Amino acid sequence: MLRKIYLSIFILSLTAVFSGCMNLGNVSYKQARMLKKEGFELQNEGWTLALPERLLFSFDDYRIQNQQTVKLTNLSKQLKKYELDKLKFTGHSDNVGQASYNYQLSQKRAQSVANIFLAQGFQSKNLQILGRGSDQPIANNDTEEGRAKNRRVNITIIP
Repeated sequence: MLRKIYLSIFILSLTAVFSGCMNLGNVSYKQARMLKKEGFELQNEGWTLALPERLLFSFDDYRIQNQQTVKLTNLSKQLKKYELDKLKFTGHSDNVGQASYNYQLSQKRAQSVANIFLAQGFQSKNLQILGRGSDQPIANNDTEEGRAKNRRVNITIIP
């Protein structure tokens, strides 16, 4: 009898340890699996997908290229299917040009991506749209490659 108690305690302890290691960022296992498949990464803010500018926009433009609209529409359908309908869209830019202009451009880019989700039935009250300008670079702005990486829109799941 004592052996069964120790075995039960051991199994419960192991379960607690493993579940503590498995941080899914406040989403279910199925949701997390789909998010990883779509390219999202679990970060401090939550599940985030970085959409690079060169795939979505022409230089110094906020209108999404037609071929990317289809991909974003499919992504929005997947998120809706898995009931991940609270999102934050954060636009970023490189540091070329005036800071105020880059802020407005990043805001318009985030809004352009959000508009695709709105067209798929997402409710505006569940969407946050932010422009950050060049305040949060992920690469060095001294090279064209670095600047291209900094021009992006991030989509973050809000738990």
